[in-house]
Amino acid sequence: MFSVSHQLVSLDIDFARRLVKGVTELSITPKTTDLTGIQLFCDRPVVRSVTINGLGCEFERLGPITRQQVLDKISRTQDNNDSGELLIKFPKEFRVESTNTGFKKAHVRIEFYLVEPKTGLIFSESDDGRATVHTETRMYPSVTRSWLPCVDTMHERSTWDLFYTVPACVESSGGQLLPITVISVGELSSLVVHPRDPSRKVFRYVMSTATPACTLGFVAGPFTSACTLDSSLLAVGGSTSNVAVVPPPLNEERAETPHGSDSEKDEEEEEVDTPVAPANSSVTVSPETVDAIGGIYAFTYGGQQAELENTCSFLPEALGFHSQEFGAYPYTSYKIVFLEGLRTPVITCASLTLVSVELLHPATVIEAAYEARRVIGLGVAQQWFGTYVAAGDWADQWLVLGLAGYTAGAFVRHNLGHNEHRFRLKRDMARLCHADVNQRALSYPGQRWVPDDVEFMRLKAPIVLHMLDRRMVKGGQSLGLARMVAKVLGACVSGDLGSAHAVTTAWFLRGCRRVSGVDVGSFSEQWIYGTGCPVFHMAYAFNRKKLAVEITVHQESTNAKATAPWAKAQVFRGPLTARIREADGTPYEHVLDIHERVRRFEVQFNTKYKRIRRSTKRFHQRQMAATDDAGAPAAALFGAETLQAKRAWRVVEWGEADEESLASATFEWIRVDPDLEWACIVHFDQPAFMWAAQLQRDRDVAAQADAVAALQRMPSQAASTALMRAVMDARVFFRVRVAAALALAALATERLAWIGLHHLVNIYKARYCMPNGKDNEPLDEPRLPRPNDFSSVGEYFTQRAVLAALSNIRDRRGEAPAPARRLLLAALRYNDNSENSYADGHYLAGLAAAAANSVAGSQRFLSGAGCVDAMAEVERLRALDLLVPSFHNVVTCAALEALVRVSLVQPDAHVFNTALFAAMADMQAYTPVRQTAVSGLLLHWGPCVQPVARLMAAWASDLEHPRLAVDISRHVVQLLMVRAMAFGRQHHSLLFMEEQGSGVAEHIDTPARLVGGFEALVDDGIADSLDLRSILASAVYDSAVPAESRRLLAAVHALVYQTIDESIPPPPRQPRRRLKIRLQPKSVKPAEGSPMSSDSEDTPLALLGVQDSVSRIQQPRRKYQKKVPRVTDEFVSIDDDLPPIAGTRPPPLAGTRPPPIAVPDASLNSPVYTAPVAIPSPPIKLKLKLSKVTSSAVLDTVSSSSSPLAKEISPATPPPPAPAPATPAPAPVTPAAPATPVVATAKPVETVVSSGIDTAARKLLHRVLRKLSRHPDAFPFMRPVDVILDGCPTYYDIIKQPMDLGTIKRKLETNGYSTVDQFEADVRLMLANCYAFNPPGTPVHLMGESVERAFDSEWTKCGLSSAALPSSTALSVALPSSTAIVEPSTPVATTPKTARISTGKRKSFQSSAPITPTAPLFTMPPLESTSIKRVKTHETPDITPTKNSTSSQLLDDPDAIMEYLDQTRNESTEWLSLCRRTLLRLQAQPSAIEFMAPVDPIKQGVPTYFDVIKRPIDLSTIRNKLTSYKSANEFKEDLELLFSNCFLFNIPGTYVHTQCETLQRIFLTTWSRLSNIPDLPMDDKAYERARAVLGKLKRDERCWPFLKPVDPVALGVPTYFDLVKNPMDMSTIQKKLAKKSYRHVAEFVADIQLIIDDCFLFNIPDTPVHDCGKAIQALASKLLEPDHWNQWLF
Repeated sequence: MFSVSHQLVSLDIDFARRLVKGVTELSITPKTTDLTGIQLFCDRPVVRSVTINGLGCEFERLGPITRQQVLDKISRTQDNNDSGELLIKFPKEFRVESTNTGFKKAHVRIEFYLVEPKTGLIFSESDDGRATVHTETRMYPSVTRSWLPCVDTMHERSTWDLFYTVPACVESSGGQLLPITVISVGELSSLVVHPRDPSRKVFRYVMSTATPACTLGFVAGPFTSACTLDSSLLAVGGSTSNVAVVPPPLNEERAETPHGSDSEKDEEEEEVDTPVAPANSSVTVSPETVDAIGGIYAFTYGGQQAELENTCSFLPEALGFHSQEFGAYPYTSYKIVFLEGLRTPVITCASLTLVSVELLHPATVIEAAYEARRVIGLGVAQQWFGTYVAAGDWADQWLVLGLAGYTAGAFVRHNLGHNEHRFRLKRDMARLCHADVNQRALSYPGQRWVPDDVEFMRLKAPIVLHMLDRRMVKGGQSLGLARMVAKVLGACVSGDLGSAHAVTTAWFLRGCRRVSGVDVGSFSEQWIYGTGCPVFHMAYAFNRKKLAVEITVHQESTNAKATAPWAKAQVFRGPLTARIREADGTPYEHVLDIHERVRRFEVQFNTKYKRIRRSTKRFHQRQMAATDDAGAPAAALFGAETLQAKRAWRVVEWGEADEESLASATFEWIRVDPDLEWACIVHFDQPAFMWAAQLQRDRDVAAQADAVAALQRMPSQAASTALMRAVMDARVFFRVRVAAALALAALATERLAWIGLHHLVNIYKARYCMPNGKDNEPLDEPRLPRPNDFSSVGEYFTQRAVLAALSNIRDRRGEAPAPARRLLLAALRYNDNSENSYADGHYLAGLAAAAANSVAGSQRFLSGAGCVDAMAEVERLRALDLLVPSFHNVVTCAALEALVRVSLVQPDAHVFNTALFAAMADMQAYTPVRQTAVSGLLLHWGPCVQPVARLMAAWASDLEHPRLAVDISRHVVQLLMVRAMAFGRQHHSLLFMEEQGSGVAEHIDTPARLVGGFEALVDDGIADSLDLRSILASAVYDSAVPAESRRLLAAVHALVYQTIDESIPPPPRQPRRRLKIRLQPKSVKPAEGSPMSSDSEDTPLALLGVQDSVSRIQQPRRKYQKKVPRVTDEFVSIDDDLPPIAGTRPPPLAGTRPPPIAVPDASLNSPVYTAPVAIPSPPIKLKLKLSKVTSSAVLDTVSSSSSPLAKEISPATPPPPAPAPATPAPAPVTPAAPATPVVATAKPVETVVSSGIDTAARKLLHRVLRKLSRHPDAFPFMRPVDVILDGCPTYYDIIKQPMDLGTIKRKLETNGYSTVDQFEADVRLMLANCYAFNPPGTPVHLMGESVERAFDSEWTKCGLSSAALPSSTALSVALPSSTAIVEPSTPVATTPKTARISTGKRKSFQSSAPITPTAPLFTMPPLESTSIKRVKTHETPDITPTKNSTSSQLLDDPDAIMEYLDQTRNESTEWLSLCRRTLLRLQAQPSAIEFMAPVDPIKQGVPTYFDVIKRPIDLSTIRNKLTSYKSANEFKEDLELLFSNCFLFNIPGTYVHTQCETLQRIFLTTWSRLSNIPDLPMDDKAYERARAVLGKLKRDERCWPFLKPVDPVALGVPTYFDLVKNPMDMSTIQKKLAKKSYRHVAEFVADIQLIIDDCFLFNIPDTPVHDCGKAIQALASKLLEPDHWNQWLF
């Protein structure tokens, strides 16, 4: 029906009130003349008005009506037939106009607003007051509609013009002003001060690349740390930080040589054993590829500059790799922002990535680097596949996710190494096989987008594409999938995928078949349209007669016992590779064609039959004898060099007990699927010595990982020796060494004489302990650890794994043996990190977990001294982490997790400290610490305990920490799993666990264990918890709870209470309709038994006073509420047992959250409709209890309809002032008749202010000070002058009485002024100092004049004077002690009055006549409940809409902003571009050298110059004044003045006079020529032409001097920049083209001319560079001539 070609968006963001007012204008192109209306997506915005071409439109909101529709909307995002929530009907006056090329565009304008949005657009604030707002983009339609009316579909792309109006700065909790920066998709086009409000600024971003609405995004906040990344990082290894610590090499590739192999076979094995790496694994990223990107920028909060540079150092390499290998970067620049408040670690938008600030890490932290590169690398890949390339339908979304994961994996292989990529791929395949049970296919007909399937699809799709790549490479002998990926991006550029860039599964598979020639139909049916993964059970037998290996394959499916109707078990078909390493050491590959469930294959043996002697004892002895004494012994022979070493290490070789049976083996080992072509589980039965040989001799990390896992399942002393040697071999990939160390713990059993323990202890002592010189050291003798040295990543992770493995060993008492515990305690007590360059936080966290794990299951936990020592060390580390915090408090988190684990295993020990965990779960704690504490509370107490249920409800709606809210639901599900584990003891885990790079996963074959554990949980009383039931039922419909959390909690609710949907929400409790204010002399002090000081306990939270914490979390103040001042000896408490106030959300107690208010469509369509305000509730009675104090607080009026939303939108009429009481006697509060309000009065109470300046004047002074502090030119006066930082060493020699606004603020807050004249005198003194030190005309002097004008204006406006406001006497105000207004039945819009509270400590006196205050001193906050803190921002004019106001007064009209910008551009840029080009040409002339800088009479020997020349001028001064000229005539007049000054001072015939004549002729020629040629706009076609011209110039062999900026040091031309004032080169022009910085063609040609002029200026004729310049000049003229662009070339 219509299409959108362009959309303009203007958002006015109010941080203080969390209010967004916006206007959007859609340029729609009708496709038919019968268009009478459109339907847009508009989920959350409240629409105020809609117009089309200036004509008013009727509109109607469509949305879910029943609760089941609400549930359906939560569980999915959009169906194919979903067309939006906003129906717009065009007026009859509108007609679709036809043109020769189609239909004329129409402009639909929508005004809307958002109040405290909770989805799509998120306001957040950190603990130190850093306020931010960001979008939750998901790359598929669902989120943008929550904050913007738009066409939110995957196939509708348009260009965007985005305006963001924000405060210039916000005030942090420490009183510091922080500037606000907006980072958005697109390119920053302009940044101007708001045309009507100087305290606000407007950012304008332009997205010139057509982009769907679902990829829009922005973030606004105080991001003061920023860096620009470029190709220079490629040469220095990706490090931008100047810190001394160098990040360790994360690419720990194994420098392998075959272990114990024959020398004649080494070269052959080097060829065949190494897996063939793809071509892009050794790619060298070209700097030109990175420079082609317009710019790479990173932002975060202040104080994290070093962490930002270190974390983002690899970004140029990542972007350059994707651009070089797959396709050019689709946008003009790339921006990444690290911020707080994200619900997911990464959010990807078009040209913008939002990342959690927790991923920032310094160079001293090793662990965080791997996770940061994985997450950010995926975000970079999604710029190509996710934002630029979209899915054709929901059934094709897997392809986009898979391509992003596949290309991100390719970069991991490039950046972190082939071994790291193979290991991760092997681990992900194992995870997929255990997860693909009852799962849907990746693509199926009628597919709907289910958010729960996203994570599974992100796991499976890249693996499927990897398998497809392997099939294409082996079957078709092509370049594989990399060629197809490039073809997809090329199809987007050529238009083969249409304007939507939508790729479909069918189109992609057809392309794969054309590229490789392989039929992928069978593959797609099994892996894309099918479900499950294969499970192979394989066995072999050697047939000596046939000289063949018989391999039997039995296939099953992971869906063999699936219960879902769509999960069907299937027989997987295809080629399966088996690699047999035969007796001669050569691996032979054989392809097994899998077609049936059971089949036997005969594989021909290639080597003549002979017995293997490689693994026997005699063979090892021969190898030892042949070993060079000077060299290191082979790793395969470690521990067997001498008989003494063999005894010390307890080395047991294979075949010592039965050598003949071992020697009769005909081949060394068999590997199934060596190239990871199948996502499958392989159970292959071969002897343990073959697995050991595979571990020692196969160089593939996947083969080594398989061997380690197999040896762990086949315990023996020889297997322990093989694992020990793998750990000791530094050439083995560190993740394999980690897995081998953890596997040794399984071999430390009494049956094997504790050989695994012996090997682990000897490994740790030999590698990581100080030597003691003893030969036969007892095993249990302690050893001091070496000082930490983490310079080797492999050794660091191996050390951690050895300690973790020691803690996993168990003796008969259920604890780690004594030698292991002694080593763990020694490592904890004597840890020395003084000489280490890297942080040891994660190392200590691992030690704390290992120490607790070593004693957690002990049978003598309560009596054993070792158990007490271990837990004491854990507590010591936690206390030390409070004093010296580790990175992200990982030590504290590990200590808390250790306490939870011990408390679950040892319930009788009562080690769980509820008060400690409640304190750690406080809102001020760091988010990971809060998550750990919340998990502990829920796992220990269970959600059926009422205080825990209330805490869970508060945390689930904590918008300031959304990740914690999402984790609440996961903790509940985890609780079910823990109870299920208690029921099924034989299963160690139901979840996927990862430990230091080794993946261990178990698949539960039957759900009986889970069901049993679930039944046990229900029997414990969870089903009887009404509070928990109310919480779970309300969470489904509560928009404050994140969608992911709602889905999980709804699933738990359905399982526990056997309900699918409750059509009626749980009824809230009916509270008493009374308001109580108790004024009692209470002191709020922490008790002695505070949570931080109490010992271990095991009592419910209610006994520990945690209810106060609950109420504090549940009922915080809104952003726009004013905080009631704390009274010294009085405690004001408001009863929370209140009814829901109209238009507000009731307190989020369990089950009391009502459903969304239903508003009729007629009200929504009404032109005066403002907000969904419900019918006011009945009047609330007010009851006051006054204690015996000198004075009390007074509440004048309480209105039941005082909704904050109504205050923001609807006008309020203040009630008439209450009459003064006739008598001072108190009157009781009595209800009034319904017709008129009744005022109850009481005895007047006097309030005395005894400070020097009264309260009213003090407020005015604060107002003046705020206005001055927020003035744009006030920043030089905010703090005292620092002579070093500010570069003015003589300041205090001239200024004897310094003054600044910061000092004035401190004096005002500490009552340092007794009169307002003193305040004015200090301000005048500050300005006088400015004028005394800074001469007239300097920038600071001009700023001082601007500040003085602002001060005079505000001072006059406030009417401040010492005569008008006496300050030496106290002001006495008598107020009624209690006044209550009982409202009539007819609601009246009222504004609450305020009261003044006296502390009662100062002496009061009664004046002769009571004075009624005319202005409130403080306002009682509305009774709201939300988790929003207060943000201090600049005061902005109240633009709240009223009845009589127009839309242009209410909103920041984008038309007005554009008109302002266009006016500025029309007034300046048209002629300014001409002046700039003229000046650049003049400064590049040799004749201009004498006029570059101001004349120095002494240096140049002309002492009488200024006696003759009264108005000196030079080219540098003209350049500095270029932006201040109001017209081109002023610029021309200054140049003529320069020429006249020269002719006046220098007589004709002199050198300077001659040069001036030459320069004058050049100016006249240039000015005449450029001013008579009309400028051509630089449109897209012109940009393409300019890129082509630049490419041909760069490819010319004579362009080599001009490709890069001149480096004076490297080229040996130190005086270059003394002559050349405007350097230019080809790479700079390329960057400007990428950023689209040119507005006219003449500007592009001027830069080429500047390169030529600079060349001729610095290089004399007949030099090589001068000749190159002449050649480039001729070539440029030839290339520019076809388009007549050479008319701007001289």
